[in-house]
Amino acid sequence: MKADAVICVFGWLLAGVSLAMFIPALGAMVANDMEDMAVFFNSGAISGFFAGAIIISLRGKEAELTKRGGLLLIVLTWTVLPLFAAVPIYFSGAVFTPLNALFEAVSGFTTSGATVIRHLDHQPAAILLWRALMQWLGGLYTIIAASGILATLGIGGLQLQYAAMPHGDGQTLFGRLAQVARALLSIYSALTVMCFLALWGAGMPIFDAFCHALSTVSTGGFSTRDGSIGAFHSTSIEAVAAVFMILGAMNMALHWAAAHGRWTGYRVDPEARYLGIAILITVSAVLAASQLENYPAGVNNLHWALFNGVSFLTTTGFWTGNIAGAPLIVGLLFVVALLVGGATGSTSGGFKEMRVGLVMKQGWLELARLIAPNEVLRLRYGEAGVKDAQIAAVWVVFIGLIFVLALGTLLISITGPNLEQSFALAAAAISNSGPAAALFFDNAGTPYAGLSEVTRALAMIGMIFGRVEVLTVLTLLSPAFWRG
Repeated sequence: MKADAVICVFGWLLAGVSLAMFIPALGAMVANDMEDMAVFFNSGAISGFFAGAIIISLRGKEAELTKRGGLLLIVLTWTVLPLFAAVPIYFSGAVFTPLNALFEAVSGFTTSGATVIRHLDHQPAAILLWRALMQWLGGLYTIIAASGILATLGIGGLQLQYAAMPHGDGQTLFGRLAQVARALLSIYSALTVMCFLALWGAGMPIFDAFCHALSTVSTGGFSTRDGSIGAFHSTSIEAVAAVFMILGAMNMALHWAAAHGRWTGYRVDPEARYLGIAILITVSAVLAASQLENYPAGVNNLHWALFNGVSFLTTTGFWTGNIAGAPLIVGLLFVVALLVGGATGSTSGGFKEMRVGLVMKQGWLELARLIAPNEVLRLRYGEAGVKDAQIAAVWVVFIGLIFVLALGTLLISITGPNLEQSFALAAAAISNSGPAAALFFDNAGTPYAGLSEVTRALAMIGMIFGRVEVLTVLTLLSPAFWRG
């Protein structure tokens, strides 16, 4: 593996972050907030200097990026980029410690949505905009990594995802990444613009609409208000957000294909159907549980169950109503939903609908083999046959997810939270849906602000594990990977 190639491509990713920092600097200047303007401008210049130095000194090395280098690049993206993103958060005064700034940055780039910043309604526009931009960039880098690297390498069975989009066959890995990035950027940006216009048209103020569009399409969950989407008290806004959360949780290749006239992708892709079924089951279960528990926010209130069910299933983490006061059974249903997550090739976290579907199909197949042992039965995903190695990779991800969830729960519980809270924090971290932890705390806004630094550090590690995929980390930890 050539480290020069990995560092060079990382330089291009850092360049994207540095350019994004000038956007809140411009916003601060428009708001006559010269202090924050200087913070973001200087942070962007410093990050740009490092990115430029890397790119200029290693120009041309990106073509030598290998498959092993691609996996290392994924880990660097979600461990090193947040260090640069945390600089303006800390020096703006939004948080008081470097660790809190790093927590906010990691949460943003992994599209987790957990926050330690209190009183969002009174925060400077530059900070709110930067939080949303981090999630948008993190979501973009996520789908590029999933479609351009993980699917190419077959990590966790991702080679089975819908692949109508060009993947640069015959090119170098960097060439494939560049082609995938161009295709995804166009559709990702178009969805963001449509979401912004729809939210604005539904009555959300223009600045809030822009920030929420960035957080919605990236299924991130950062809001400009302490009360999240519920602070706007608008069914129309909730409906718009729910639609775009679902679109963000779908495989972006489906949207790309539809934009190029191939609408049949929505019909033939099994995962799109799985997502629809999961939404129906989640909403129905939450509504039924709310009625059985006589919970006022859910009784005869379908749109409450629909919005929150969609939000947690897509691992976005927006909410309406008092989710911190929800009954235990409702909270557990939400946690199960976010652990399932959205589709492969999307910005959502969780186990992914495709893998859930394959695990269930294999379960039924094994049962059928017991009933009819002489019958030839094959595991299929849509029209494609599933190889033993592919389903084995899915099971490795499942076992790894359960292990990390159990270990995270144990370690977090040692730091102070009770068992229920520890489980919620670990599940929220590994599924990249931070606000879900509020289901088991008294403060629905920002329970993370009251946690110890050790607890927040463990949550950060969980967020990174959830975003880079457990199997990626296991592969990098294997001595055979480095020898091969």
